[in-house]
Amino acid sequence: MRADQDEAAALLDGLNFDTLLKALTVGRGYEPALRDPPGRQGWSDTIPNSLSFGQLETKVDQLARLLAINRAQPGARVAILAPMGPEAIISVLACLRVGLSPMLMPLHGNELELLRLIEAADAVMAIGVGRVGTMRPLLMLRELAVRAFGTRFVGGFGAQVPDGIAPLDTLMASASLHPLPEVAQRTALQVVDAVTLAGPLPVSERDLLARALDISRLLKPMDSSRIVTTLVGGDLAALASGPAMALLTGVELLPLGLFSLGDLQACMEGGRNVHLVLPGSMEPALAHSRLASHPALASLVFVQRPAGSRALPAVDRSDIAIVDVDVTSAAEVTVSRR
Repeated sequence: MRADQDEAAALLDGLNFDTLLKALTVGRGYEPALRDPPGRQGWSDTIPNSLSFGQLETKVDQLARLLAINRAQPGARVAILAPMGPEAIISVLACLRVGLSPMLMPLHGNELELLRLIEAADAVMAIGVGRVGTMRPLLMLRELAVRAFGTRFVGGFGAQVPDGIAPLDTLMASASLHPLPEVAQRTALQVVDAVTLAGPLPVSERDLLARALDISRLLKPMDSSRIVTTLVGGDLAALASGPAMALLTGVELLPLGLFSLGDLQACMEGGRNVHLVLPGSMEPALAHSRLASHPALASLVFVQRPAGSRALPAVDRSDIAIVDVDVTSAAEVTVSRR
């Protein structure tokens, strides 16, 4: 066990999301990094798209330069109200690159709960998307920014950005003209409990990548496989099993953003091995469905929340890896293989 810990520490030394993404861009820039679920347009008005590692690197760099214009203090907090999709991932990576601390907020929080989180974090900027189903995150952020006096910049992704909010897609196109500041020290991410909305709690990149390494060692994903995550929150469990593991292994990530059984089935087609990430509460439903025996299914990751008890039936497949991520808090998890 000690040897494994020493090996993991050696692998993580000097590693962060910037070094991972830049290395993937140099070595595999044209290969897919992120892909939208097929039904995305129906719940967000955004046409489903995919990003290569090179395109992801470009967008992260553009947003980082745009955020740098605001001249926020190093480590200043940025509130992000978006599902776990391309916009949220680009925002998190851009914040870290420019020395800011990203905080993914839960979409299901009400106005008072989100205002408490923004004020507790003392967020100076906020980023969101235009629509997620019936929700309008940008309208919510605009209202919250008025009430939280420290929030001086609100930016939005998408074609329909309300008045008073900076249209990020348009502004990012010319952001390369602005210099990036030198970042002396990597900052922490802020995470919020998906159930209780407790937080924000700090999580370092190293801790996040360490948990992603734990999961990937148990799953052993190949470059040709894909990770499909149904988690939409932004705590340590969701970040480690989705975007962190994808960047650490160089595997294509398909974040559903908003759960749809049709999208999930479509994401599992195409001939690639699939590493599927699900809330633990969905295991009985999966066990009853045909998806449990889908030939593309290479592994399962079940994220077990402390508020829920494990229900039966459990998925019974000895031919695939099944991993449990037990959530102690938004910033603490343990990883084990069945």
